[in-house]
Amino acid sequence: MRIIRKKSPYIVSSLLNIAFFTIFSNMIQNFLNKIKDLLAPYKNIAYISLAVWCTHIVLRILLLFRNNPYGFPFVSKPDWYIFHAITLDFLWICNSLVVFMIIGAAFQAATKKRVTAAKTLTIIYAVFHSILLIATIFDHELMRFLGCHLSFGLANTYKDVSSFRMFWDYSANDNSIPFIQFFMFALVIPITYFLYKLYLRKFTSVKKFSIFMVIFYVISYLFINVIWTGHGRLKKLRPVVSTVYRELFEIQKKTEFSDGELLAYGKMYQELWQRLEGDSLWEFSSAKESNGLPLYRIPKQELLQSEQLKQQRSLKPNFILILMESERGLNVGCLNPNLKPSPTPFIDSIAANSRLWERMHTSGLPTTGGVLTTHLGISDHSTLSAATDLVQQNLPSFASTLTDSGYTTHYMSAADPAWDNLGVWMSKWYTAQHYDRSREDDSTFIDHAISFIRDTLGSQEKPFLATLMTRSNHYPFNFAAGMTEEQKQKPLTERINYTMAYADRQVSRLIHAIENKDWYQNTYVIIMADHGFPLGENGSSTMTGYAFSNATWIPFLIHGKGIEPARDTATASQMDIAPTILELAGIAVPNIFMGHNLLRGHGEGYSLGAYTGVKAIGLDSYRLISKPSTEEKWLFAEGDTRQDKEVSKEHEDVVKRLRGKLDSLVKLADYSLEKGL
Repeated sequence: MRIIRKKSPYIVSSLLNIAFFTIFSNMIQNFLNKIKDLLAPYKNIAYISLAVWCTHIVLRILLLFRNNPYGFPFVSKPDWYIFHAITLDFLWICNSLVVFMIIGAAFQAATKKRVTAAKTLTIIYAVFHSILLIATIFDHELMRFLGCHLSFGLANTYKDVSSFRMFWDYSANDNSIPFIQFFMFALVIPITYFLYKLYLRKFTSVKKFSIFMVIFYVISYLFINVIWTGHGRLKKLRPVVSTVYRELFEIQKKTEFSDGELLAYGKMYQELWQRLEGDSLWEFSSAKESNGLPLYRIPKQELLQSEQLKQQRSLKPNFILILMESERGLNVGCLNPNLKPSPTPFIDSIAANSRLWERMHTSGLPTTGGVLTTHLGISDHSTLSAATDLVQQNLPSFASTLTDSGYTTHYMSAADPAWDNLGVWMSKWYTAQHYDRSREDDSTFIDHAISFIRDTLGSQEKPFLATLMTRSNHYPFNFAAGMTEEQKQKPLTERINYTMAYADRQVSRLIHAIENKDWYQNTYVIIMADHGFPLGENGSSTMTGYAFSNATWIPFLIHGKGIEPARDTATASQMDIAPTILELAGIAVPNIFMGHNLLRGHGEGYSLGAYTGVKAIGLDSYRLISKPSTEEKWLFAEGDTRQDKEVSKEHEDVVKRLRGKLDSLVKLADYSLEKGL
């Protein structure tokens, strides 16, 4: 009896577990039976879905594992893309299946004709996917040729007959497989039909099919959203149906101005620019002369013939621009004297002999936003993804201007530029790109950069621009070679110090390896970051939804001949880098930069940034962060770089004034990016 009493809790527990398992199994069984009953009348469209998915897998393989038309890999890591592509396609195809089944059920209930409803729906569903398969081929080829997705705007741009002739020429000269596009167009629907018939014969069990769909749907969702996320990758792989949906329902309409608004906005910006720039060496063209771009300005002869510009131009200086991945201003020693020990001893040492800006902010997040705004001199688009949605626009950068002016320009990246479509932009602007999968650690990457800059670029007669993008200091901050397991287990707020120190050492190796070369004396070294990274400060720990200094405050310094060491407290942002570099090169060309030449040192400057659903401006000694969707706002004194004290309630007049200026400037930036030159 004692034994029975002693074991009774375990017996009861076991019985309860068995009962729970039985109930749960019955629930799953009932759920599957309901799906089976639901699918039964529409078995054909379920098999069409499976056939379409398999065809999309083939199309994805032909996209990811082929070269682009110019003979280079479309993506350098197709194995990192293919599983995202397969699961992403499965999700949207299943979603479309559910939508059509609901429509079919409603039609059936209204007409009381089950067979008729199923047949009608099958025909419509087959036509729907046939159209999407053809559109998908167009979309994939546009990504290979132009780096952008098929869109209504693009279709409208290239709707004339000459575009079809151009498509033929491109196909004939495709350095991957010439004319394969036409075979894809001809075979895609017959292959899908063959697969559909095959599945119809082989898979007779609707129940098994239902189980497979439910299980794989859950796996696909978890894979994309939890197991291995990738925001930039998903944008690149965006299916046509998602692009159409976004254009119809999500993306805001194209930014438009009436003639009166264009004049008013232009006058507002030009007055602000003139106040901050502090000279009259540039002039703004009328809306008619500038194709309706209020930002368009041209240099006056006084500037073009100035001795300073002539002297800089005659020097033909070289430029080495180093973009440090996630280099937070909050963790840079020269910006935080109380930070002991400093994670960035080399940057600290070179900053002591350079012009250092203490209040530099990103103009876009994440890497695509930071890198593109640095090149374009305009704040990032507030709603569109510039890297993919605006790639068809003619948007010159400081790099393309240097290329056109006789420079040899090279973009070197430790991370794959194709990852988030940056490679398409760099191919427009630079003479060449450098990326190799075997050089993703900053150590091997810098080894290559040293060799190429020292032995190739430094030995030629042409001036050069070498832009370097590091990688090791990236979330989750455990990529630095040589990190111990103990270090990798530390909190993120501590791990970032190890990875920043590692990246700092690699940049130190680069500079020390070339600083004794003769050409180095005629070289400007610019060190900055693409963006920072939020690690809980101000209550934010994600790259989206906020724009506090943990993510936007970055180091920025210029080192080189004629640059007097100084610590500059003027408010600045990545928009200012393009005009600053070009004037260092002695080049003044018509442009739509929203930034200023920082070396003129006039006034307190201003900063502007558009992030995911958030905007920010630094002006007149304050920095305002605004989140329009929730009406949230934060105001800080510009000198409060750590943003410890929020003062919006004490200065509501400042908030109102800056918010009006911010909204206008961001709208102008969006308009200019959409319109292009």
